[in-house]
Amino acid sequence: MKNSQPIAIIGGYDSISKSFYSKIKSIDPRSIFLNIGNTIINRKGIYNLHIYELKVILETLRDNKIKDLVFLGKIYRPNLKKFKSDGVIDNFIPLLINLYKKGDGTLLSGILEIFKSKGFKILSPYKISNSFFLKKNEYTNNLCNQDRIDADKSVKILNSLSKYDNAQSIVVVNGYILAIEAAEGTDKLLIRTMSIRKSLDQIQFKCGLLVKIPKKNQSKYIDLPVIGVKTLKLIKKANLNGILINHRFTMIHNKPKFLEYAQNNNLKIYSLLK
Repeated sequence: MKNSQPIAIIGGYDSISKSFYSKIKSIDPRSIFLNIGNTIINRKGIYNLHIYELKVILETLRDNKIKDLVFLGKIYRPNLKKFKSDGVIDNFIPLLINLYKKGDGTLLSGILEIFKSKGFKILSPYKISNSFFLKKNEYTNNLCNQDRIDADKSVKILNSLSKYDNAQSIVVVNGYILAIEAAEGTDKLLIRTMSIRKSLDQIQFKCGLLVKIPKKNQSKYIDLPVIGVKTLKLIKKANLNGILINHRFTMIHNKPKFLEYAQNNNLKIYSLLK
């Protein structure tokens, strides 16, 4: 734990944010979770709210003496038709409507700026606990020739698509684009990859990479890529060589089991950065 102050997590209550909350709660019981999602969670320290309830959010943070925020877990696009006036959010509605039109990344970055303007400090999950991120001895930069070809092509494509605020993941096999992540998410991307490889009668050959990296110019404080054992199991089913990530900005769910599974199944874990 790199922080000595109570923290509020703001975001959806999913597997990674749940684990992260348990971690910070064990260190500082004053930390809280503002659950911005469709599921009601009944647990001490968790407040179930909507993103447009800015007045209640600010009051909750003030009452709990919170100054440091972490945005973690899936935050779904708000339905502007459900926005309700609370005397505080009203001041930001024109801004939010404008950002809404520009894509999820721009919208989420705008939300961060709103909280900054209210005096809060936004922290990167990495700055709080590195136990959810890979260390130098837990990944490699030494790609074999074919993996490097697939990786280079994948990164170029994802960086080009970033201006559309779109995909974080792609699968390239022997230089050929097999699948690009759409709205379905990485798991379904890999399921689709497995189906395509079977139809092409190439599933028996272990080759290709899943590349999952943050979008270019994406805020490193929100919507970070997340992978875990389930990701690796799907990579194995698709018979790929492994995965390429940016280790500084990719969160690992249940890292010990993730690394154990990768080693036991000879799956490569590459990072863009040294």
